[in-house]
Amino acid sequence: MDLHFVRRGTGRPLLLIHGIGGSWRSWNTILDTLAAERDVIAVDLPGHGETPQLAGENSIATLADAVTDFLIQHDLLGIDAVGSSMGARLVLELARRGGVLGAVVSLDPGGFWQG
Repeated sequence: MDLHFVRRGTGRPLLLIHGIGGSWRSWNTILDTLAAERDVIAVDLPGHGETPQLAGENSIATLADAVTDFLIQHDLLGIDAVGSSMGARLVLELARRGGVLGAVVSLDPGGFWQG
């Protein structure tokens, strides 16, 4: 599956991942500011924005698989990432897997932790 995305700017790549009910547009207020310094890629997760639903289960694990596939497809493994809300939990999962992301910023991942 390919994720719908927008890409702006030049420089070191930066991935933006929105939360539940959001889309790449969740980042509109800061997208151009970030793009002044970075090659910013803001995705629509499966079932959000212009990306269709996953065929099976929709979980952090399956969303992480979809994002990993996207990064491989676009030769972006090791990209720095920022996630908000559910996207924050997702970037933590991708970081936990190792080798998928570079630096990670997780904004308000609350409510998704498992002990």
